[in-house]
Amino acid sequence: MGSLAGSGVLATTFIALSCASLAGCAPQSPPMASADVAVANSAAIQPQPGAASAHASTSDYRIMSGDVLQITVFQVQDFNREAQVDAGGNIVLPLIGGVPAAGKTVHEVESEIAGRLRAKYLQNPQVLVTIKDAVGLRVSVQGAVKSPGVLQIRGDTTLTTVLAQAQGFTDTADKSSVLVIRNTDQGRVAAKVDAGAILAGSAPDPPIHGGDMIVVDDSFIRTAGKDALTLLSGASALKFLFP
Repeated sequence: MGSLAGSGVLATTFIALSCASLAGCAPQSPPMASADVAVANSAAIQPQPGAASAHASTSDYRIMSGDVLQITVFQVQDFNREAQVDAGGNIVLPLIGGVPAAGKTVHEVESEIAGRLRAKYLQNPQVLVTIKDAVGLRVSVQGAVKSPGVLQIRGDTTLTTVLAQAQGFTDTADKSSVLVIRNTDQGRVAAKVDAGAILAGSAPDPPIHGGDMIVVDDSFIRTAGKDALTLLSGASALKFLFP
């Protein structure tokens, strides 16, 4: 009986310590608390009716320094290569040298390369330029997801698509508290989104743009429960050390 009472006191002590530590480790406010971020509801990141998205596809994307392009000239195998846009906004290609790329779409770069090749080397060059790695199409996913990090989006992309690319939610995620932070013409805007409602089909799935940051909050209750179970497991182990 003394041993059982002692183990019970030990378990109670662990629970009390757990609650005390968790009170000091409650999830902190996501980056939305920064003074330069305007907080809005999810409507702030929904497309306006009839408005065309500037991020609809990579064909509309404006190339940036640091992007990596795949250049293909059909029937001219030696010309095919990857080319990174340098700090000056150019790519360097054989025969034609530096080609301005920053600020242009892939179609505009295709036309520039084809025009230079046509002028001196080929009668009817067929040029294809695709984006292999785009700095401006990267999004950051942080918080309670299984695989946080930086992802690259392609074409029309929504919040649930990006979350799936991050391998989904952790066991302690609060699906009702997902923050999308976006740079806009009016400054940085943070919108809180209920991903649980989206998955249930009762809320629209907002589009995600290059440069967005997504932060998934932790559920305090689930985290507390998980930590308490861990501490109780430790109490059971200590019972054998201190009967």
